[in-house]
Amino acid sequence: MKLLIADLVTELDPQYEETKMLAAPFLYEGDRPVDIFLEVTQEYLEDLMRRAAPGCTVGQMENFAFSQQFNRRAIRFGVMLVHASALVIDGKAYLFSADSGVGKSTHTRLWLKAFGDRVHILNDDKPVVRLYDDRVLVCGTPFDGGSGIARNETCPLGAIVFLERGETNAVRVPDNKEIIQKLYFQTAHMVSAALADKMLDNFSRLLALTRFYVLTCNQESDAALTAYRSIV
Repeated sequence: MKLLIADLVTELDPQYEETKMLAAPFLYEGDRPVDIFLEVTQEYLEDLMRRAAPGCTVGQMENFAFSQQFNRRAIRFGVMLVHASALVIDGKAYLFSADSGVGKSTHTRLWLKAFGDRVHILNDDKPVVRLYDDRVLVCGTPFDGGSGIARNETCPLGAIVFLERGETNAVRVPDNKEIIQKLYFQTAHMVSAALADKMLDNFSRLLALTRFYVLTCNQESDAALTAYRSIV
């Protein structure tokens, strides 16, 4: 099947329902040439399953494998994975990024509670950003971290927010060194030498075009209000 992901024609042939279901909104029937071809072997899936957490299905591992391939091969097109929960409010997307278990999905649910119909989740784990000369767009992908929220939607990027747990809620602006360190661990960072220069170029362009924040927060409703007042 052919999909249109971040305006890249992407061809893949999923065997399991998880990816087929998530891919359906991204189906592409145009005549543009394929930009990215993805292929996952059964041997690789079996290896992933041996290393997977208890309870993971082979379909989930297939979706994960396709996402790994896409996120590396898209780098040369100015596309970057940001491991984040992406919410949209008033027409702009905000990415809340953190290591697994810190609570990015918990935090974005606080926004849903606080702002109701003004907010929705675009992708809860694996959105990408597409870099242009003068703007950055957040694009949905058919890749999922388990929530099932993976919309085919593109919005201007409002800001990228790195989450840290804390007793109280506060927002600060990180310096470029801290931004690069945090971004590195929340994107497709294990790349070949051939892609490393392009990845660094993508980082530089993103730094020039995007606002970044660090949000220290608890899990109370005021965390969303504190973030909103500082970043929107």
